Amino acid sequence: MTAPPATSAYTASTTISSISQENTPPADDHFSFLSAEVSHIATEIEANNEQREIFLRQRLQEKQQQQKMQAERYIYNYVNHKPDEVALHSFILGIVLVLSVVAAASLVNDGSYYQLPGYVASLAAFHFLEYWITARYNPTKVTIDSFLFRNGSSYFIAHSSALVEATIEWALFGNLKKHIILSAVGFTLMVFGQILRSMAMIHASSNFSHIILHRKEDSHHLVTTGVYSFTRHPSYLGYFWWAIGTQLFLMNPVASVGFAIILWRFFNNRIQYEEKLLVEFFGDKYVEYKKSTGTLIPFIK
Repeated sequence: MTAPPATSAYTASTTISSISQENTPPADDHFSFLSAEVSHIATEIEANNEQREIFLRQRLQEKQQQQKMQAERYIYNYVNHKPDEVALHSFILGIVLVLSVVAAASLVNDGSYYQLPGYVASLAAFHFLEYWITARYNPTKVTIDSFLFRNGSSYFIAHSSALVEATIEWALFGNLKKHIILSAVGFTLMVFGQILRSMAMIHASSNFSHIILHRKEDSHHLVTTGVYSFTRHPSYLGYFWWAIGTQLFLMNPVASVGFAIILWRFFNNRIQYEEKLLVEFFGDKYVEYKKSTGTLIPFIK
């Protein structure tokens, strides 16, 4: 895009200048001054047009560079996020998952506490899927942190405590870990929660984020279809039941209650805060969506 040529303006001014010079007596300083003024204005117009053209060309080059960078980021985004670490994390998670499944299968045949390696397998699958789904369906936002290994000290303490409780109770009170029905309920919730969360991430695609965004991006739109048609926060609902399911699967009485209380408080606060931002982003559309669709997390409207 270029500015209109200044040739016509310059020609017109030259013509006006010539006419004024031809029809104005040489002794008339007033008309000589006006003629010079017109010439000066015409010169400024030409200079300004040239400057504007330069400015527009610079803007065009900047926009083209931004488009190029955005395309490169979209296609080669993994290069900016430590592909060596991604490969290492995935390799370790794969080994842990396979060994845990093999261990759980062998313990089932022995009638032992197969739930413990099964729990480790569920953790490995969860962290791998968090990264893989983000990389596959939301590549512009994937980072090494998408594995959620840096999910805060509370997360690490909670799952470590669950492993400790399971190990101690199995060693001291083995009979507490033989409630097959309770364990089956926990396993069902684990699978349901993982599938629901994964479906939510896939369906939301570029609208999904592991962190709360405080500014609406141009690509954001309100998702109300698919799993979002029956719950406003399917990823939260999925994680809520997945986490509680892991503790029921382990038959951890203390951790089951603790996880339920802590997760409920966390999601209750997070949903209230996040939905204030969503109302700012989408206005009445989100207000109506909120009225017609619940969270399905107990006691969170």
